Amino acid sequence: MDGKIAYFQALSLSDYPGKLAALVFFAGCNLRCPFCYNPELVLPELAEKLPPIHPEEVLQKLSERQGFLDGVVLTGGEPTLSPELPKFVCALKNLGFLVKLDTNGTNPHMLRELLSAELLDYVALDIKAPFPRYPEYIGLPEAGKVVEAVKESFSLLLELAPDYEVRTTVAPGLSPSDLISIAKDLKGAKRYVLQPFVVPREKRLVDEAWRTRPALSPAELRELLPGIRKIVPAGLRA
Repeated sequence: MDGKIAYFQALSLSDYPGKLAALVFFAGCNLRCPFCYNPELVLPELAEKLPPIHPEEVLQKLSERQGFLDGVVLTGGEPTLSPELPKFVCALKNLGFLVKLDTNGTNPHMLRELLSAELLDYVALDIKAPFPRYPEYIGLPEAGKVVEAVKESFSLLLELAPDYEVRTTVAPGLSPSDLISIAKDLKGAKRYVLQPFVVPREKRLVDEAWRTRPALSPAELRELLPGIRKIVPAGLRA
């Protein structure tokens, strides 16, 4: 079921920059990125096997952590596929939490609704690849509508987000010139973050053939940062 809560992680030190946060994972995604290592949240045949967690159960657990946690990260999957997301985020805000949204940017309507209502404190927008290469990296043969939606979501961040980052997991096959191309499309962004491609040992990929494909290393990405910073503020999350 798209939009259901599938996992709850009580504490993360790394998913909300500078904050102690809990993670709420939503099942369901409208992309099929072959390098994704959360296939149980993406592929319908796997996601339907996950028992849903009722939002009230999550809110109860979070209420017990008031004063300890700074915020809550909504991730997935793709959280914006859940029609109940605004209601859930309102409840989080009523508990006093900062809220960070991780999104692939394909639902700018939902993003605008959340930002216009001042329900989000931080947004992390994924840019998968240079836009001409999107079909390859989102696992869909036609990416035109996806690209337009992502561009609109990026514009919304510039216009409405109180804080945000745009980020790219540097998946196999992405070259230095690809990253420069992405950076040029992000002119005006506050923060661009590169993330090395790493597959946790216990995880599988949406497409296992991508596991052994070569990707740029953290050291190689670090060498590229000065050139990228000439275009947009950038950093490496190793």
